[in-house]
Amino acid sequence: MGLALSWHNEVRIERASDGLTISATGPDAEVIPRDENNLVARALAAVTGEMQSLRINQIIAIPAGRGFGSSAAAVVAGLVGGRALAATAHSDDDLLELAVGLEGHPDNVAPCLFGGVTISTPASTVRLDAPASIRPLVCVSPEPMATGVARAVLTEEVSRRDAVANIGRAALLVAAFAQGRSDVLMDATEDNLHQQSRFELMPESGEFVRALRGKGIAAFLAGAGPSIAALVDARTASEAEAVARALAPEGWEVRLESIDPTGARVVSER
Repeated sequence: MGLALSWHNEVRIERASDGLTISATGPDAEVIPRDENNLVARALAAVTGEMQSLRINQIIAIPAGRGFGSSAAAVVAGLVGGRALAATAHSDDDLLELAVGLEGHPDNVAPCLFGGVTISTPASTVRLDAPASIRPLVCVSPEPMATGVARAVLTEEVSRRDAVANIGRAALLVAAFAQGRSDVLMDATEDNLHQQSRFELMPESGEFVRALRGKGIAAFLAGAGPSIAALVDARTASEAEAVARALAPEGWEVRLESIDPTGARVVSER
């Protein structure tokens, strides 16, 4: 399950005659590859079949390695940009298939592409309109962590009891989004499968999640971490933001966001 934040990278793409040129500005811009390993360029090539005659400028807002799908945003930007640049006949479902191939899973690319709330398996994706009664609150860690490192601490087997607990809560969270039920968010965001193992790797994140939940805020790791997200009642969102700011460890950024209803979009075409 994923949701699209109203938090966007901007990518400008033009044809060029002097080979592939890539530039980037914004937070974490220094980690963006300037060659064929660049995710935007690779995604563009997946749609257009070429990447050697392009000028790509990335204006970065989503921090890398913090759990907010920065790589998925780059992949989807390259795909929709490539479709517009080359005027191809790729449907959104075609782009989703290409995005999953590049990213490895649909969890983040689906909400990036479609907006709203998405529920995905390897074979299917269903999109829900975001309810006005629920808003996301994000708390951005100052330090990145590679997804592979966070994934490596997970156990290969889980108990039936923990699996049943998470299955029920996953279903409840879908129902909460479908009906705008902010009153069940604390229950729906409990986790028995991955957070505790990851908290041992990122103890500051664990302490922050526990502190927020102790105040009745439905907090959890954002993606694989180390950042944190929470789902809050829109009517009391500003109060939840103030609590999060008061509890945040030094160096963390707290942002009250909205769920973006549109997903990736091309602003202008020439």
